[in-house]
Amino acid sequence: MIAIICSTLGEIKEIKLSLSKTEEGVWEGIRYISGKLREKPVLLGITGVGIKKARKGTRFIIERFKPNLIISAGFGGALSPSFKIGDIVIGEWVLSLKKNEKRNLFSDVPNCGYDFKKGGILTENRFIYNPREKKKLFEDTGALVVDMETWSVTEVAFERGVKVLSVRSISDEYSETLPDMGSIFNSRGVLDKGKALTYFVSHPLHILPYIRYMTFNSKKSSDSLCRFLRKITPLL
Repeated sequence: MIAIICSTLGEIKEIKLSLSKTEEGVWEGIRYISGKLREKPVLLGITGVGIKKARKGTRFIIERFKPNLIISAGFGGALSPSFKIGDIVIGEWVLSLKKNEKRNLFSDVPNCGYDFKKGGILTENRFIYNPREKKKLFEDTGALVVDMETWSVTEVAFERGVKVLSVRSISDEYSETLPDMGSIFNSRGVLDKGKALTYFVSHPLHILPYIRYMTFNSKKSSDSLCRFLRKITPLL
C-alpha cells in the first residue's frame, strides 16, 4: 500500500474524489481514507499543519496501515526564483536547520508524462512568507522549496524502514510577499476569523495578497499536485 500524507484535505481534494473508497475514519484529529486509485491500493492521511502534527499522523498511519511507501505531498514555497505557481518539485533530500541534519529521500520515480524538477527541500515549523528570508534560505541551504512537514514524516518513516517520496507543488513564488499564514489559520489549516481580523487590521497591505493566494495560488497548486499524483502513484 502507498500512503499519501498531507496536512490539509484542500491540498489533495481531487485525489479524494478520484479514490474508490473502502474505509474512512478519524483518529485523534487525523483523518484517513483508504481505497484504490486506478487499481492501486492507496491511503490518504490528513494530519494537520506542522511538524508535530505530521509526526503524530505518520506514526499512526504506519502502525495502523503498514504502507511500503509514503508520499509526503502538499504545497511548498519556492526558494528558487525559477519556479512558478503549480510547478512540481520532487525532493532528493530534506534538511532541518534546527537539527542541522540532512536526509536523502526516495526520488527514483518513472517518467509519467508530467514535468517536474528534483532538488532539496527545507522543512521549517513556520510559514516562510518574506521574500528576503526566502532569498537568504536559498543562498544558505541550496534547497529549492520550503515546507512544514517532510522532515517529520521522514523521522518516523526512517525509524520503521519505510521509504518517503516528497512531492511539493509550488503555492507561492520566490518574490511574493504573503500574510503570515500561521497568524490567521489554525493547525487544521482552517481560517481563524478572530485571529485573521486582528492580523489584517494591523497588516492591511496583506489583504490583497491573501485574496490572490486563496483564490488563485491554492487552486492552481492543488490542481497541479493532484494531476501529478494521479499519474505517478499507479506507477510506483
